[in-house]
Amino acid sequence: MRYYILNEVSTALKKKGTYTYIAGIVVLSLLANIAMVAFRTIYGMREGAFGSNLIYFAQWCFIIPYYSTIFIVEIIFGKECPNPRIRNKVTIGLSRARLYFGKLISELCISAIFLVAAIACFIGITYIFMAADGSIELWVVQDFCRAALTAVPLWISGVAIGHGLLFFFPKKRYAFITFFALVLVIPRIIMFLAAEPLKIGACHWIKEYLLLTPRFNELPYYATLDMPKIIILSSIYSLSFIALGLWAYYKKEF
Repeated sequence: MRYYILNEVSTALKKKGTYTYIAGIVVLSLLANIAMVAFRTIYGMREGAFGSNLIYFAQWCFIIPYYSTIFIVEIIFGKECPNPRIRNKVTIGLSRARLYFGKLISELCISAIFLVAAIACFIGITYIFMAADGSIELWVVQDFCRAALTAVPLWISGVAIGHGLLFFFPKKRYAFITFFALVLVIPRIIMFLAAEPLKIGACHWIKEYLLLTPRFNELPYYATLDMPKIIILSSIYSLSFIALGLWAYYKKEF
């Protein structure tokens, strides 16, 4: 199984989707810095216009990689979606469970690579653009990395949701539609109904205790961050969708 995982990861690193994902990281990092430079040019140096502020503001964008987790899953899947006959020279003798979890572990490995690349790319580009203001100290980078680590359980749950759905549905488009309905559309509707002026009680309770999406709004506030809630909810979603995908995979006939 180890060789299978290594093969999946090494193959994924050579795919067009991987290059596209990395390019997206670079483009977003550049756009964030160009926007800050434009702000400085128009309004001058003022509070909120320093490199350290840009790094802090980036924590509000951690939900973007969460929304993109299904694309990471799809990079590993390739054209095998979800074929119970995933068979080649590196899968001989592997059970469905090993194939299933091998792909999941491969997706998490690729996600970890993307995470390290994204942090290095964003901090590096921001330092190039903003180093002159002297605000990017070591503790600023450390705080950003700490915030990124707190988001890891949520990102893992996104991978698990996408993984389970791609195994569950016979066609990719159904998996993608369901994924974005579950992590984007439905949560946003519930969050809207829970906010002023509607403030529907049931929606507020669902937002506070059942949804993953609102947790990203809490990440920048380390002092009041409810990490146990993040871990518990992420674990429940991850295990539920992993079980769903595995059940569907075993139901498919060879």
